[in-house]
Amino acid sequence: MSSIAVPALDQVIVNKREKSAGQWTLAWRRLRRHKLAMVGLVILTIITLASIAAPMLAPYPYEEINLYNSYAPALSPGDPGRPMHYLGTDRLGRDMFSRLLYAGRISLLVALSVTLFTVISGAIVGAVAGSYGGGIESSLMRFTDVMLTLPQLPLLLVLSSSLRQFSQLQMFLGSNFSVIIIIFVLVVFGWMGVARLVHGSVLSLRGQEFIQATRAMGAGDTHIILKHLIPNSFAPIIVAATLGFGGVIIAESALSFLGFGVMPPVPTWGNMLNEARAAPLQDLFTQALFPGFFIFVTVLSVNFIGDGLRDALDPRLKM
Repeated sequence: MSSIAVPALDQVIVNKREKSAGQWTLAWRRLRRHKLAMVGLVILTIITLASIAAPMLAPYPYEEINLYNSYAPALSPGDPGRPMHYLGTDRLGRDMFSRLLYAGRISLLVALSVTLFTVISGAIVGAVAGSYGGGIESSLMRFTDVMLTLPQLPLLLVLSSSLRQFSQLQMFLGSNFSVIIIIFVLVVFGWMGVARLVHGSVLSLRGQEFIQATRAMGAGDTHIILKHLIPNSFAPIIVAATLGFGGVIIAESALSFLGFGVMPPVPTWGNMLNEARAAPLQDLFTQALFPGFFIFVTVLSVNFIGDGLRDALDPRLKM
């Protein structure tokens, strides 16, 4: 009898401990058991820290040109008294390793900014539509549906090209002009998925007893949306934001590759791929390999983290 009772008692204690722990603590415990998510988190952290520390780690300024040393191979010697070119140089003799680190700063900054703004705007639209209902809900969600039906890539190209015609704005913003444009363009066409996700979550929440009790106590709509509806939708929002982060990196890289994204000399992984097209055939592979590899590894790591968060934040899944 005792050999059966003791494991049962231990399980009861474990269950009580899990119930007493917070939701985010339990989610972190589940996430730590997801091996691919942990690998992705480590890789993304390394890439992010290396990009942030680019001024200290990069052996050369990213814009420094040396036309006498174009398409130097990896591990080739640098200028006298200076470090070697670890990954070689591009067609203008610029150090590839230095440009990759600085490009990571821009690509990750664009991805983080777009993800943040799309989550905020999409969450507000979805929460307002789900909370108020009626004509407001119908108008907002039909507008969302219309935005979802638009062909995004052609419109991204047109909008990005059109905004570049504002020369006065370009003079005011300087070298940051193309970065701000690409962030704005991607946010305009990126908030709809979060809006629909939050809208569905709010619809399932607004009829629950704690929302009705809060409303009966005199709480206003704004208080309910900001304090109850959006916070209780955090789990799907976080998963969508994580998975969307990788999509933004791909979108920015695609636009930059097509020449409508962040403009040189500011480096991103996308426009480095675009510049690789001009390389001779014997150098084409190495010129495209390194920025393509960084895009691939970063997006794959983010997707691993997103999968882990989805499993960790879903109470129906036991890891």
